[in-house]
Amino acid sequence: MDNKEHQEGLTRRNFLRDAAAGAAAVAGAAAGLGLNLPQATAAGAKSGLKYRTLGRTRLKVSELGLGCIKLQNPAVVQRALDLGITYFDTAECYQGGRSEETLGKGLKGRRNKVVVATKWHTDGSTPAAKLLESLDASLKRLGMDHVDIIQIHGAGNAQQVNSDEVWEAFTTARKAGKVRFNGLSTHGNLVAVVQEAIKSKRYDCVLFSYNAFNGAQITPLMAEARKANVGTIAMKVLQPAHSGKEVEALKELAGNPYQKAIQWVLKDPNLSTAIVDMPTFDELEEDFKGAVQPVSKAELEQFEMAVASIALGSCHLCGACTGQCPAGVKVADIMRYLLYHDGYGNRERAVALYRELPAGATAAACAGCAECKPVCPWGVKIRERMERAHTVLA
Repeated sequence: MDNKEHQEGLTRRNFLRDAAAGAAAVAGAAAGLGLNLPQATAAGAKSGLKYRTLGRTRLKVSELGLGCIKLQNPAVVQRALDLGITYFDTAECYQGGRSEETLGKGLKGRRNKVVVATKWHTDGSTPAAKLLESLDASLKRLGMDHVDIIQIHGAGNAQQVNSDEVWEAFTTARKAGKVRFNGLSTHGNLVAVVQEAIKSKRYDCVLFSYNAFNGAQITPLMAEARKANVGTIAMKVLQPAHSGKEVEALKELAGNPYQKAIQWVLKDPNLSTAIVDMPTFDELEEDFKGAVQPVSKAELEQFEMAVASIALGSCHLCGACTGQCPAGVKVADIMRYLLYHDGYGNRERAVALYRELPAGATAAACAGCAECKPVCPWGVKIRERMERAHTVLA
């Protein structure tokens, strides 16, 4: 390789219980969306799941991948394998390493049939030796001798992207047969980080938020990555169905809004795979159906219109609020943690992340502020969100 629950207490299950029953999809509609995808193989051929190429890695990965942030049951992994899912994403910090342990148990005896990605943490200055120690600890928890992809977790600036320490650690690990490919994930400063990764020619794939909220901004970026032969992995796919007034707006649609959200991202031919957190059998089966059932162009346009109708006042996780607070409150990060709490129902992780923030970076500072300086391009009332975040996360 060259150097190159929204309203409190609302859960996903409650939402689906109250939502309209799913409508029958229109047969043959996928062809009308202009998709040209590889044929499914093995379990996927039987289940209907399709596969795409992960950039220059040339790995064939399932369109739907399993995000393992809340994974606790190895049997869910085994069911995902039976359905043809071949891409699994975890990280050392998920549940303090328990996610990696559970994933490893679920993949035991079937490791050679899948692509496994995990992550290491760095601000760009972490010594290569420390990163290699982190990788070794991940491999031990996974019970594997290698992972297919190692990613920077939450890269937010050019320093992290271009870190020579990261590159040294990766190349060393690759030569030792412990990793195959290099990638990064990003939560803030998304466009700039991904463009920097493409420019560096060091990264084989990138993982970032992509959904019907930020499509206008991100769809061109997907094409840019595809042109550079960099694999694209979507996360936060279900965000439009997760918070506030979106719930009521999407209830008016025929069908399941979570499935529509998945179908919306899969219509993009530049996407390699979409990872979705599916820790239970119910969620796995539900989201899998969304990935394999036909959907009409009209249905997706209706979904887009519903999402657009509630765009104002909804957090898009666009990161525009990053660095705006003169007091140093980490507004963009806290908005993401609030989504984890309210939308994903993952209170444990949301609280843990919030409490890891330096004292001056939490929303505690908002209580004594005379005027909120950060401005959201989508009209989110930032101060109200910060006050709520501190109430539920502190």
